[in-house]
Amino acid sequence: MQLGLELEYWTVDNTGALAPAKPVLDRIDDLDAESADPMLEVVTDPCNDVPELRKEVTDRLHEAIDVAREENRRLVPLGTPLNADSISTSDGPRTQIQRQVLGECFANATYCAGTHLHVDQIDGAETDQLNLLTALDPAFALVASSSHHQGDNVASCARSHIYRRQCYGDHPELGRLWPYVESTADWEKRVTTTFDRFRRQALSTGVDPATFDEHFTPEDSMWTPIRLREKFGTIEWRAPDVTLPGQIFQLVTDIRDALDVVVDRGLEIGGEGEVTATTVRVPEFDQLRQYVRTAMDSGLGAPAVEQYLERMGFDCGNYRPIAREFEHIPSISRSDAKRLRLRYADRLEWEVKALTTEQSSARPTVTESKVQRRVPTL
Repeated sequence: MQLGLELEYWTVDNTGALAPAKPVLDRIDDLDAESADPMLEVVTDPCNDVPELRKEVTDRLHEAIDVAREENRRLVPLGTPLNADSISTSDGPRTQIQRQVLGECFANATYCAGTHLHVDQIDGAETDQLNLLTALDPAFALVASSSHHQGDNVASCARSHIYRRQCYGDHPELGRLWPYVESTADWEKRVTTTFDRFRRQALSTGVDPATFDEHFTPEDSMWTPIRLREKFGTIEWRAPDVTLPGQIFQLVTDIRDALDVVVDRGLEIGGEGEVTATTVRVPEFDQLRQYVRTAMDSGLGAPAVEQYLERMGFDCGNYRPIAREFEHIPSISRSDAKRLRLRYADRLEWEVKALTTEQSSARPTVTESKVQRRVPTL
């Protein structure tokens, strides 16, 4: 089961202000641009296992950080910029159409930085893979890296709150978690139905049909937490925030292990959710949605969420969500947000340096808990 990652990072200048990523993007071909100008995406090739993925991410981050420093830029591993002015965007035709159809609420998406994990589709097990990743959606609480949006403490997992509740206006199905599927054909039917509605709405607002069809296909017109990607032969899990790499590697390891188990034992729907010696049992979707809402609003501070994730095979003690470091701060000013962005840029650089050193000496890989941690003080 090959794995790949897409990691979105804010770019800031030496004062902590958001700044265009273009100077860094112009120098590194392997980085991708995002619609938000002060953001770049580190993308890996498919990797055979977590150690290979860890090395590739570390190497690419090390290069990106070094080049960013030379261009008076820093990379910031936070799910939102905490508090910032309006964010400039590269408004190509695709973004213009999204804004025309979804309205001003779509601008909220530019304040979100996430982690996307691609895993190979396993022949005959695709439905179980989709349904397991659906059931594991509350695991975004394990790596939540911001609780603030535009200075306000909005939720324990602010990015999920913004992305799912505030970006899609009259089309919430484009960004919310979809129910379990009966088959991949069921999934494809849902995608087609949702795409057709989106296309009709676009054309009703005056979008040229040929222009729409040039920039959108059914597969890439959903921004749901999970996507079946026939183009790549993968399932894309889009739920987590971007955060420090040690925590991302821990999450990828746990997700990969869970997928291995479900491919081996199969999946059943019903009960409270648990992994047994013979199967993986996930809760009914209505119960899962309650876990998701609680995870978004309260994170690991909610016993029900922590207990559910533990039953599903996660050791929550292995995670230290950055968002919990902000949870008792009601508001963050723009000047404080700049200082905090630089602080977490430091954290990212310390951890990547430690990972690079340990890779070169072939010692066990460092986790975020072993890297110097500085709790924010305002």
